[in-house]
Amino acid sequence: MEKKDGTKRIAVVVDFGGPADAPPGETPPKKRVETGCAEVREDATGAEALAAVAKPLRYDSVAMLCGIAGYPAKGCGEQVEVGGRPRRRRPRPPFPFRGTGGPSFGLLAGGAGVLALGGAAIWKARRRG
Repeated sequence: MEKKDGTKRIAVVVDFGGPADAPPGETPPKKRVETGCAEVREDATGAEALAAVAKPLRYDSVAMLCGIAGYPAKGCGEQVEVGGRPRRRRPRPPFPFRGTGGPSFGLLAGGAGVLALGGAAIWKARRRG
């Protein structure tokens, strides 16, 4: 099937989690991971691609996504107990973006390289002057 002009294709993967991730009184879908391919306008957002593949989507009054494909049926971002401690249910970012939230090694190395080149340029300019 050929892509239509003015559109793009986006692979969508939804992981509903397991029973431990479910809010109280809810049961995750039997099929834990749902996949699909959305063909959307070239300027479409990720939310539009998700809506094309995993209907219905449920949002709260401030446009926070609360449910995908009917799960969970109610609620929106409530805390759940994990190991006796409450924690807010939040999706984990994909692998390359996990971390401590600080700058990556590449960013620090690049910054050090720029500083070194700047220092060398200043040193050379002073030697000529």
